Amino acid sequence: MNKKILTKNNKQKIKVALMCIAAIIIFYVGANFLKGSELFSNKTYYYAVFENSNRMQVGNPIYVNGYKIGKVTQMHLQPDTAIKICVEILVTEELAIPKDSKFEVASKDLLGGTVVNLIMGSSSQYAKNGDTLSCYIASQLTDGIEDMKSKLNNILCSVDTIGVSLKDVLANEGGAESLKATLNNIELVTAHLNSIVGGNKDKIGKLVTELEVFGKTLEEASPKLSNIVNNFDKIADSVAKADVAQVIVNANETIENLNLLVEKINKGEGDIGQLVNNDSLYRNLEATTANLNNLLIDVKKNPKRYVHFSLFGKKDKKK
Repeated sequence: MNKKILTKNNKQKIKVALMCIAAIIIFYVGANFLKGSELFSNKTYYYAVFENSNRMQVGNPIYVNGYKIGKVTQMHLQPDTAIKICVEILVTEELAIPKDSKFEVASKDLLGGTVVNLIMGSSSQYAKNGDTLSCYIASQLTDGIEDMKSKLNNILCSVDTIGVSLKDVLANEGGAESLKATLNNIELVTAHLNSIVGGNKDKIGKLVTELEVFGKTLEEASPKLSNIVNNFDKIADSVAKADVAQVIVNANETIENLNLLVEKINKGEGDIGQLVNNDSLYRNLEATTANLNNLLIDVKKNPKRYVHFSLFGKKDKKK
């Protein structure tokens, strides 16, 4: 009897122990499941160092092309650097990640949610467990709102001013009637414009066509215009490189020499001056030229007076 009782007690103790172990295992698995931990999946840890975490928290999911591949498991300040946050990232998918891949921290929505995206690189070398990858903060959805606030305030102030002015106009006696008349005039002007446009549709269409043809012609002629502009540029460069100052100096010297020559001629200096200013020299030259002409005419008429020759050596008798 005692042996049977001992055997039953041992069996009950073993059952209680097994139940306790099973409860502990179930509790551990359940707790990790509630935390989001995956016990039986692939586990690869990577690290990234951020200067600004942008409200990133432990448990933020990691996505690649919109697919969840892991989560943020730890975050802590680095003690040896100036305020930088080291982030541990768990990747639970079997994924070959190039070494030049980057973690991007971006805004999830306008409410301030944060999401971490893995931007795949193109390196032929792949990161290993424990490697540190590059990271950056993407532009936020709310960036620029502060700048827009001042513009919106200015717009609202302008709208408020317009509203007050309109209120003053309507409050004055006859303001509503004046506004109504103004609107009627605007309506009439619009109607006139419509009638003008409607009556000249063909002309407007022709004008648009001609403008289009002119635009095509200008486009076709643009290479020639470019060549002309280039030629003008070359001419301008040549003129700029030329020694214009020296040319002007030489021209001034030439003009001065001409002035001196003219002055000497006017004073009667030199042969040209005597010829221009002395009438007797001119008359003598004229008389000499006339006598020379008479002499040549006489020689031509009576050559025998001046030249005597004979084929057989016989002289002619003098008349």
